[in-house]
Amino acid sequence: MKFEMTERDKKLLVFLSVFVIVVCIGYWGVYPVIKDINKTNEKIQTEKDLQDMNELKVSQLPMIEAETEKMEEEILVARQNYYEMMTSDEIDKHFTGLALSSGLYLYDLNISVSSEPTSLSPYQYSEKALNEEVNDYEYEDETDDDEEASEDEVDKEENVSIGIYTSTISLKVGGDEKKLISFLDSFCNTDKKLRVVNYSFSEERSIEYNTSDENGEGTEGYEIKNNKVLSITFEIYMCEE
Repeated sequence: MKFEMTERDKKLLVFLSVFVIVVCIGYWGVYPVIKDINKTNEKIQTEKDLQDMNELKVSQLPMIEAETEKMEEEILVARQNYYEMMTSDEIDKHFTGLALSSGLYLYDLNISVSSEPTSLSPYQYSEKALNEEVNDYEYEDETDDDEEASEDEVDKEENVSIGIYTSTISLKVGGDEKKLISFLDSFCNTDKKLRVVNYSFSEERSIEYNTSDENGEGTEGYEIKNNKVLSITFEIYMCEE
């Protein structure tokens, strides 16, 4: 049996061949080029956006530098009222010298230095404490997701850590009553970041043996003396550089 192609069949075959060739050229030739062009355009746009951002940052640089310089000055001013970071021995030396220079003598001195940054809550009836309670109440009403609330609490705690450390000092000194009161006033009226936690006055009896002087004057023998004693506990706040 012999098949013969008609003129119509030949034209159809030629059309299909051309169509296949065009599809192949388009898929393996033109499409990758268009795809690469789109990727290149995206990269160009990304780089252009980055350039615009960098130019904006450069234009804002003088303002940022001025703000940074101002903040550094404010930090230096704020740090003036804080104690420098000190070890227990340095704290001992400082306050022992302060007591001795005030004409007092020491009975006891206990020092505790915290290893974690300080987080000091405001007085419960102060305006700051009341405002914080209102803000916390509003936040609890607005927050439905417990996970989001816990993340916010973590951020809030991180904001408290500002490089301030606390040292708690318990000091017991004795001497003249006026000198003790003056010594206590120096803690209450200081510009340094210091908080008096508690204090109390008491009397302690001691027995001293008195001897006569070179001229034989004075009463020789034992004498009971009442000594005024000040017990004070306070906190100092130290700022790291």
